[in-house]
Amino acid sequence: MDTQSKNIDDLYTLTLVDGLPTESQGKTIKYQIVKLRETTVADERIAQRLAERVVLVGGVHKLLVSDADFQFGMTVRHIEAFICDGQKIPQPMIDMELVGKLSSHDLGLIEQRVFLISLAAEVRYGNLNQEEFDRIVAGGAPAQAGQASPQRSGQAADVGQAPAQSQSGPALLADFTGGDTPGAAASDAG
Repeated sequence: MDTQSKNIDDLYTLTLVDGLPTESQGKTIKYQIVKLRETTVADERIAQRLAERVVLVGGVHKLLVSDADFQFGMTVRHIEAFICDGQKIPQPMIDMELVGKLSSHDLGLIEQRVFLISLAAEVRYGNLNQEEFDRIVAGGAPAQAGQASPQRSGQAADVGQAPAQSQSGPALLADFTGGDTPGAAASDAG
C-alpha cells in the first residue's frame, strides 16, 4: 500500500475533524478515527427502542417515538468503534450520550458517510446501478423508469392550478378510462 492510499479513508473508516473528547487518566484525549459498519434488522430494532419515550398526556401514559431520535440511533448503530493511538471504544460501549459529545460538524461527517454506505449497499443489492449512485452522490435525483409522476391530462389537467369546475361523474370517468362514457355529453349540458 503506497502512502497516498494510506492517507485516503476507505468507505468504513473516517477521520474526524474535532474528534470524540474523553477523559483518561486525568487527561482529555480525542478519538479522531471512527470505524463504521453496515447495520442489520437488529440494529433497527435497537434504534427504535432508543427513540421510544413514555410520556404522560392528560393523565394517561402514551408511548412517543421520535423520528429524529430514531435516525440518530441508527447513526449510532452504524459506528463500530472510535480509535485513538491503539485504544478503542467498541460498539457495545457506544451509545447516544457518548456520540452526543461529538461536534455537530463531526456528526455531520459521520451521517454523510453512513448515507454513502447505505447507497453502496443499494448498488451491491442491485437496487441502484453505478450511474444512479454517481448521480445521487453528485447531488442529482436517481433516474426513474417512465415518467417521474402522474401526468395531468384531460379534465384533470388544471387541477390545483385553478378553482375546481363542476364536472359530471361520467365525463370525468371518461377521461380516466380513455374512452367515451354513455351519458357524458348529456350530463355536461345540464
